[in-house]
Amino acid sequence: MKRSVVFLLPSLWGGGSERVFLNLCKHLDKNKFDVTLCLLKKEGEFLSHIGSNPSFQIHDLGVSRVRYSILPIVKYLRKVKPDVVISTLGHLNAILSAISFVIPKKVKLIGRESNIVSMSNHNKITLLLYRYFYKNFDKVVVQSNDMEVDLKKVVKNFKENQIVKINNPVDLDSIVKAKDTANALLPKDKINLISVGSLTHQKGYDILLKSFARFHNKNKYHITILGRGKLLDELNKLAIKENVDKNVSFIGFKPNPYEYIAQSSIFISSSRFEGFPNVVLEALTCDVPVIANSYKGGIDEILNKPILGKIIDLKKSDVFESTCEEILSRDLPKGCLSKEINQMYGIAAIVKKYEMLILNI
Repeated sequence: MKRSVVFLLPSLWGGGSERVFLNLCKHLDKNKFDVTLCLLKKEGEFLSHIGSNPSFQIHDLGVSRVRYSILPIVKYLRKVKPDVVISTLGHLNAILSAISFVIPKKVKLIGRESNIVSMSNHNKITLLLYRYFYKNFDKVVVQSNDMEVDLKKVVKNFKENQIVKINNPVDLDSIVKAKDTANALLPKDKINLISVGSLTHQKGYDILLKSFARFHNKNKYHITILGRGKLLDELNKLAIKENVDKNVSFIGFKPNPYEYIAQSSIFISSSRFEGFPNVVLEALTCDVPVIANSYKGGIDEILNKPILGKIIDLKKSDVFESTCEEILSRDLPKGCLSKEINQMYGIAAIVKKYEMLILNI
């Protein structure tokens, strides 16, 4: 008999968690699972990634904010009574854990944590919900060792084996298809560095710009940053102040970032912290090596071989520049980076771990 699974998500605006849930909805074995993607509001760029005839159901709660979602979530879950609900993103997880006592007991709840909780921009109410209710989940999924250590500091008294580590999946075939384009998307006469992420404090683009500004040979490089966010004006002003505005392009959100990444020489992950940086896996799947800031959140688990890239203190401009030169001087066999990543994080292996979790909960 099939197990019914509901993936609960605020929306499908572009982000790592949204991409992970879409991949899981698409790839879970439909002979074993009835899958529904339940959105608080059916909106966002990734709706276009679903296709006209998806292998899973989509349910729209029609709610504009997480804070208004309590009653619609409870009504829906009481009506449908799925076997398992898997939610993600901290504020939604916190709400779900707090209302777990009014959800039918037969429904097993799994919270997928998406970030380093203590470093995230959660308000006091959300953190209180974490401390007092997060242990109500039947299972909590983390993606990295750093996430587990941090979560145990925030939430006391987890049961033994309540936390499960499952890395994020990478869909190699989809990325390979998406990255091929005949169009020249990046400056042809420059060494192209690229980064992808929301324009927020967490992503550390201010660190990147300030360090890059002190390169001795910065004019042979160009940095392209894909993403949107509230810091766009501030970062543009910083680029002008640091005299790198002609060397840096902010080009907004792109539904297909892979065609841009594939044309670059090095991917830069400048974050202050992460949960588990999907986009680093995706860059490596495009066979682009990575230079990452030294941050908590699984980057040391990903870049665990010199062939994949290097973790540095990005604020040290001389180290940053010399690391770029070092990586550019390498002559790696075509496809070697994507092969490494597919072996460790290929979607088939990660989906199997989720399937086992759902079947055994």
